[in-house]
Amino acid sequence: MARDAITIPSELFSLAPVHAHVQTQAGALAARFAEHHREVRLHALERGELHPGLWREVSDRGWPGLLVPSAHGGSGRELLAYVVVMEALAASNLLLWMPVLTAGIGHAIAEVGPDPARERWLERVATGETLFALAVTEPECGHNLFRSRTTVRRDGERFVVNGVKAPSSGIDLAERVLVLGRAAGERDGEPARFTTVLVDPGSAGVRRIELPMGCRMGNRQWRLELCDVKVPADALVGAEGQGLLTLWPITHIERLLVSALAIGSAQYCLSRALARANDRTIFGRRPIGAEQAIAHPLARLHARLEATRLLVYRAAARFDAGADTRVVAGDANMAKVLSADLFFDAADQAMQTLGALAWDEREGMSDLFLDARLTRSGPVSQELALNFIAQHVLGLPSHR
Repeated sequence: MARDAITIPSELFSLAPVHAHVQTQAGALAARFAEHHREVRLHALERGELHPGLWREVSDRGWPGLLVPSAHGGSGRELLAYVVVMEALAASNLLLWMPVLTAGIGHAIAEVGPDPARERWLERVATGETLFALAVTEPECGHNLFRSRTTVRRDGERFVVNGVKAPSSGIDLAERVLVLGRAAGERDGEPARFTTVLVDPGSAGVRRIELPMGCRMGNRQWRLELCDVKVPADALVGAEGQGLLTLWPITHIERLLVSALAIGSAQYCLSRALARANDRTIFGRRPIGAEQAIAHPLARLHARLEATRLLVYRAAARFDAGADTRVVAGDANMAKVLSADLFFDAADQAMQTLGALAWDEREGMSDLFLDARLTRSGPVSQELALNFIAQHVLGLPSHR
């Protein structure tokens, strides 16, 4: 007996109208700046600021405030909206890394306070007036924060910061840098305590040394040497000795917005490769896309892109709905792993499909290829993200 086909309404797997509207707006803005992608990248490197034309339009639409509480001029919990914005811009090779850090740090300030930090910074984040950088990793311990040697110690009505942080992105673009350091009063055998403060990168005692790392994601990389840097008490974020609770809210935002940049960039790479595969003719009369050696890798990338996008959207929607942070953290780490590998493979295949054209610096593909490789190592390595999934999602034992 013949059976009727099962009809599934397409809207079941579509963005809600409000998010679709934001996506359309972001796509239209990206299309207007798409031809200037290299100018956007170089402007930050050469002028020490985000491209003013693009960032002004992003800010005028209120997008930097999508994660800022309405009491401070923002939209509240709208991570999915921010994801579609970052994805749409990246799909036109417009990578904005500093707003990712700023969104994460701004969210942390909203979550852990204290009130002076909320009052001073959140409205400025919402309007796009300020950018934050993050200084957490250190040369000797990487992402193992428990081995950090930097100290943040109270001295009366101020804090004094000493230590070395590297690598840190975009110090030259940031108004403040969130620095994690060991708090005073540690005792043998007790858990380490940490404090987070916002440091003015122009303060006395701060030495910035640029690292020759190729300006990935359109940002310079820095070594930050902090020698008796005096920070006012109102620069505290969170509570003294509880700095790890400041970092926890940042990680979800950072991973999911980086995933949005990765899937948008993968889309851009795939689009470039498809255009080349449809237009380029080498042998015979048919374009190279007729060859399965070209077509099948692109088809596989498209399938992975569609699946990864759904995971990223679901994770952001769960965050917006107030899901358990452990669930969101698991999703965010899975999204990071899949999107980073997707971006790298898409960039690699695009380079292969474009051939010699891909190495023309004006095309921007060689920059994207290196950016893609970076996403497998940062903001957290694939291995650390997989460790989190293994232990906190699958329930496997820790090796430590």
